[in-house]
Amino acid sequence: MVFIKKGCINIHYEWIKAENPHAKEVMVLIHAVGLDMHSWDLILPYLRPNYHILRYDLRGHGKSDAGIEKCTLDQLCDDLSFLIEELNISSFHLVCHGYGGFAGIQLAAKNVVNLQTLILMGVPVHYPKQLGDEIVKRQKDMTQGGKTMMPLVEEIVECICYPLTEEKGKILLRSCQQVSPDVYFDLFNTDDFYKSAKRLREITVPILILSGSEDALYPPELFCVSLNFNLDARYYTVPLASFMIQMDQPQLVAEWMIQFIDKKKPDRNYKIIDLDYQRQLTSQLYSEIRGLLRQDELEPPIYINELEVNIMNGFQVKINGKRIDSGWGKRKAKQLLLYLVFHRSATRDQLSDLLWPEVELENARNRLRVSIHYLKNLLETEKNQSSEILGTDREHLFLRANIRSDLVDYITAIKEAKGMEESEKKLERYKQLLIERTENAMPGIYEEWALNLQNWLEREWTEMALYLVTRYKQKKDENNAAYYFQIALSYDSSLEPLYPSST
Repeated sequence: MVFIKKGCINIHYEWIKAENPHAKEVMVLIHAVGLDMHSWDLILPYLRPNYHILRYDLRGHGKSDAGIEKCTLDQLCDDLSFLIEELNISSFHLVCHGYGGFAGIQLAAKNVVNLQTLILMGVPVHYPKQLGDEIVKRQKDMTQGGKTMMPLVEEIVECICYPLTEEKGKILLRSCQQVSPDVYFDLFNTDDFYKSAKRLREITVPILILSGSEDALYPPELFCVSLNFNLDARYYTVPLASFMIQMDQPQLVAEWMIQFIDKKKPDRNYKIIDLDYQRQLTSQLYSEIRGLLRQDELEPPIYINELEVNIMNGFQVKINGKRIDSGWGKRKAKQLLLYLVFHRSATRDQLSDLLWPEVELENARNRLRVSIHYLKNLLETEKNQSSEILGTDREHLFLRANIRSDLVDYITAIKEAKGMEESEKKLERYKQLLIERTENAMPGIYEEWALNLQNWLEREWTEMALYLVTRYKQKKDENNAAYYFQIALSYDSSLEPLYPSST
């Protein structure tokens, strides 16, 4: 371990030399608040060949000291400047993740001469303040008044990867557990959104903004807004990735970063366009969108198609109450519909890769076109439908209907039950959810996303069963405790030696 002393704190950092002995360029990696430098582990092999790497733990994270003062964004920015100066880095590219990106934006806004490019991953430059404050309050409540980060950590880790694997989970849990609630919430300040949006306008180096297509907390539309704050910024959505894009798609993200750095100069030529054009376009565009939304609220559609897709106890599709029983075993119609039921929309390339991963992309695209046409014919059977249920454009597929699904409702019920306070009501809810479970939630669906969902369900069932074991042992009800332990054991055989030792 290598440390550098700054005042009364030690900053933990790592300098990784490029594999190419002639390499000169440096990447400085800043992790997200709540994590540590190891959140970059999976992407390093794709960056090291031609770049020297500096990564470090933010103060109060990983092995870096927090200090005695309250942690602030200004301190993080000052720490970054200190490291660059002390390590004699004459030229560098800054790569930032999550809230760590606010320190990068603050430094870049000072227009330091040795900064070449700024890459922001999942950095919510602009976020609604009221909603942000509500999220912070909810997260503080989960820490039980600042006593423990574990309930919050477990929820966050579950949703920031796509999918969550054992390797990713270990890295994230280890890093999250080293951050105190005080440090986390000192830095989780929604006022920084507004300041960072203003600072983004002042940055003169090329900016690349990246986010994951499956990021539920910070969805792609949030980052499109960021382009209004800097005309030279670029934005790419990383497919099949959530917030931890450098873990979910390390090779692709590295390739995009390197291509952007190699290009360096933006190719837009604003000399031939009035700079006021962008402001007018944005203002009028959002004004018209808001008007259309208000009109929709005042004039709801006369008829809305009802699409019901059930699968837990047998596959069944109903449109406006009428069953469609045949045709689902062909052209991957069932798989395509189920994926859209869970995700509402998807890109064509995303679906091509999901449904035919072993096939060349162009061939998979052709197969997808056939499947789309076939599924449209299956769904558009009712003469009285107000519109097409399966919508398409050049890049996307989406469902236009009021959707109901037993499995979607079941997953929602699990998440709601997990958020309930300790009570007999929670115990009874867990019991009911375990009664309703099925051996295979999506029988006959073997695509990776479906298998990942099945694995998630089994982890939830195990957790619920173990919760009931604990509650019944507290009640000294060994019969029920043993019954629910057998349920947990059926999904996780590694638990076998645990129960006897606790009796």
